[in-house]
Amino acid sequence: MMKPLTRRTFGSLALAPIATLAPFADAMAQSFPARPVQLIVPYAPGGSGDLITRLLGDRLSTLWGQQVVIEDRPGAGGLIAAESAAHAPPDGYTLFMANDATLTVAALHSHVPYDWKRDFAPVSMIAVGYQVLIVDPKLPVRTLADFIALAKSKKPGALNFASIGVGTAPHLAAAIFFSAAEIELTHVPYNGSSADAVRALIAGDVAMFIVGTTFAAPFIANDNVRALAVTAGRRLDSLPDVPTFAEAGLPQVDYSLWFAIAAPGATPADVVRTLNADINKIVADPGYQKALKDRGFQAKGSTPGELAAFMEKVYISNRDLIQKLGLRMD
Repeated sequence: MMKPLTRRTFGSLALAPIATLAPFADAMAQSFPARPVQLIVPYAPGGSGDLITRLLGDRLSTLWGQQVVIEDRPGAGGLIAAESAAHAPPDGYTLFMANDATLTVAALHSHVPYDWKRDFAPVSMIAVGYQVLIVDPKLPVRTLADFIALAKSKKPGALNFASIGVGTAPHLAAAIFFSAAEIELTHVPYNGSSADAVRALIAGDVAMFIVGTTFAAPFIANDNVRALAVTAGRRLDSLPDVPTFAEAGLPQVDYSLWFAIAAPGATPADVVRTLNADINKIVADPGYQKALKDRGFQAKGSTPGELAAFMEKVYISNRDLIQKLGLRMD
């Protein structure tokens, strides 16, 4: 298990006497933030991560009296945004909405321009959520069993499925589903854009897409797509008519979502603690919790150390999953 706070140094001041550093660090933490804070999101507007981050950003803006500027930087499965955040000044004024694809899965790619353990300082978990399998409503299927039967009736790979990039949560959840159901579909990634993926689904270009429930719910309600199963342990209040994968006979399909805030790796520990305390105030607020619940998510905070330990555990789990499924992470 990684030691969560060892890499958070005071940059070029690391060799200064502790007695000199402590008042300086305290002053930084007490005055932070003194100007707008940029919060980078690795996906296009409208996706689950974008919506959750905006809910948090609005409340942080109110708490701080400083604007939190949400910057969506989609592309390359989130790696473009992550690289930008990793190499930003480590002063707390650039934060990153972290998740599996950009940190604990990205480390498994052949070429990644950052090291997730070295270049990011975990700040706090903010939410956990679930995914839903949606299909082209023109397909002659009403249940998950129907869809599996349809896929098996065709030549392997005849049906397409969408994701938002190789190694993203929608891609890995689909891979787990295919393995459990013993079917094969052709992967069509729409890098960083759930909107593009669902448009392709509605147009009939792809047959299936697994995506966050927050994003999918309006399309399901309007009958633009058909929902077959959710990755939650029980039916969701936001999608009460959609069974779980366990109900549909595939309990092993449980790849859910997590969202966290990270800062550049050398961000001072006192600034990280200030950020953590303020974020956890918001996570504990009943209004924020209800806003997330209404969208199918659960508000969840953590300490920086707890988040670091969680990410290490998830990294090992993802590494083993990707190796088992034989996925190429190029």
